[in-house]
Amino acid sequence: MSKYKLSIILPGIRTSKWKKFYDSILTSFSDSFEVVIVSPYDLPDSLKDYDNIKLIKDFGSPARCQQIGLVNCEGEFVTWGADDGWFYEQSLDKALAHWYANAKSDKDIVTCKYFEGEKNQQGILHSTGTTELSKDYYYKINHAAGLRSCFIPDDYWILNIGIAKTSYVIELGGWDSSFEATAVSHTDFAVRSQRDGSKYFMLPTPIFACDHMPGTSGDHAPIHYAHIMNDEPLFKKIYNSSSCMDRIKIELDSWKSAPSIWKRRFKDV
Repeated sequence: MSKYKLSIILPGIRTSKWKKFYDSILTSFSDSFEVVIVSPYDLPDSLKDYDNIKLIKDFGSPARCQQIGLVNCEGEFVTWGADDGWFYEQSLDKALAHWYANAKSDKDIVTCKYFEGEKNQQGILHSTGTTELSKDYYYKINHAAGLRSCFIPDDYWILNIGIAKTSYVIELGGWDSSFEATAVSHTDFAVRSQRDGSKYFMLPTPIFACDHMPGTSGDHAPIHYAHIMNDEPLFKKIYNSSSCMDRIKIELDSWKSAPSIWKRRFKDV
């Protein structure tokens, strides 16, 4: 018996934004939940009195932190987010209802849309969101040229955000911490799960919005360089080989092999 209906994993460094993230869940989800934060930093005072928040200290990469969060989840279902973002009102309720309406197996997953740009809650979308992030094709693996492979079916979905059974994500080993940022690790999991027979169901409406920080701007630079220097090349190495056809389950403790200090961000630790 799970302690919570939903676990929300948050690898984070932007402590000033965590309260907004937490408060958005209160208006988005009506059942029991926990937030599992993995970060090198302390909780802000505004969150210290909540008994459904776990804080796990770690200086690792976002992918490593996400995986550490997973193995500490106590929810029946799991989702995840970025700490510059927030959930739309009732969106997590809708996503879970969509799972119950469509899933035929614990393997099945709801994949969800999201928007980028600070003004999204007022209905003003970032230009990228207007043209692409609202369209289903954006959430297909073949949309991202750097992630295409002759060994991955074009109709496979990505899974930047969604809702899945925690037990199933753990069964497949979660996210590979050989990746550094979370985006490509999500895609790797999406391929492995769909190869395993997981059926994906797209929720028509977005559940999440986040700030838009392009390229090497601000504190996004380590994510940018991780993507282009490690994650995308690693994905290509794995999925441009026929051996990827057998890649479904990985080791759950892959995070233990990732550096405990992510030097792209924490150079002085």
